[in-house]
Amino acid sequence: MEKEEKIVVILLLMAVLSLMTAYLTIYPNSINGKTGQLLSEETEIGTVVTIEGVVYEKALTRTGEHLILTVDYDSWLIKVFVPENAGAGEIDNIINEGDVLQITGKLDEYKGEKEIILENKNDIILLQNT
Repeated sequence: MEKEEKIVVILLLMAVLSLMTAYLTIYPNSINGKTGQLLSEETEIGTVVTIEGVVYEKALTRTGEHLILTVDYDSWLIKVFVPENAGAGEIDNIINEGDVLQITGKLDEYKGEKEIILENKNDIILLQNT
């Protein structure tokens, strides 16, 4: 291969790697294939959903092991339950009230109210912090 051809191949590889990095940064859940449908009032319990919203409130449970986020999703305050084994402590240290998040989890119901249950700390993406 000529010198110019080698340079072109290297530049093409760099371009492909840059595109892959950008894609994985913008869509991190695409690695594990975890995406959910948008949440609505009609969404059935057990469905994997994705929401984007502002953290209205955060609190640890009485035992301090689990985290409960209240997220403003299109003027709907919905609870997000983060179990200890899903990284509740780490998320509590990173997330603050007013932050904008993308959350993917399973829709459930607790005491008559819909909530989203996280399975993994990577299912929360910080879009904008305050």
